[in-house]
Amino acid sequence: MRRPGAWTPASLLGGLLLAISTVGTAAAQESALCCSHFDYVLEKTIFKVDAVRLDLTIRDETPDRVEELVTGRADPRAWSDSVAALYLGADRASVRMTFLRSFGLNRFLDANRDVMEKLAKAGLITEEELEDLDAETRARFAGLAEDGLRDGDVIEHELRGDTVTTRYTDVTGAVRIDGLLVGSAERRMLLGSLFGPNSEFRNGLLDLVFTRAEASGAGE
Repeated sequence: MRRPGAWTPASLLGGLLLAISTVGTAAAQESALCCSHFDYVLEKTIFKVDAVRLDLTIRDETPDRVEELVTGRADPRAWSDSVAALYLGADRASVRMTFLRSFGLNRFLDANRDVMEKLAKAGLITEEELEDLDAETRARFAGLAEDGLRDGDVIEHELRGDTVTTRYTDVTGAVRIDGLLVGSAERRMLLGSLFGPNSEFRNGLLDLVFTRAEASGAGE
């Protein structure tokens, strides 16, 4: 069991997903970047107010494996679960999230717990890991109680194996969180928040992959 109070950066992503009930739209991407780079904006439902911008790059062999899987398929979208599973197994990735609206810390923490429960139900983390991750997140983010998460704040994650380094920089340029954590639960939470079955990001990110594949003729 990890020491309570040691923050898990990956769980921030999970909290964001539910905290802003969103649907996604994506920026246009070059087909040459089919499976490795994603520039994606989540929008608030109905009013389409930008909520967060995700800049994701997968840096290991996973994109090549994804491209190989979807190339030549008559209906590459039928392979959604297999493609997601490949991304869930990635061990090198860079994630940058820029918040485009503000919301309170309590809202984030409660939503974060809900997302982790969904990931535990999907088998991506255990119940024990859920409790540890939740305790760590609440302790670590206590320092943001007054400001909350603000429009213009940026969080960056660098994933290498089971090591996740994270920096949270607020809109004023002050670094509020900066650290390194090691553990497979950190990796599984981070990637699960993006490609897990209950992730708000998953459908939009996979749609980018398939749209690029179709545009390049990979699905023919």
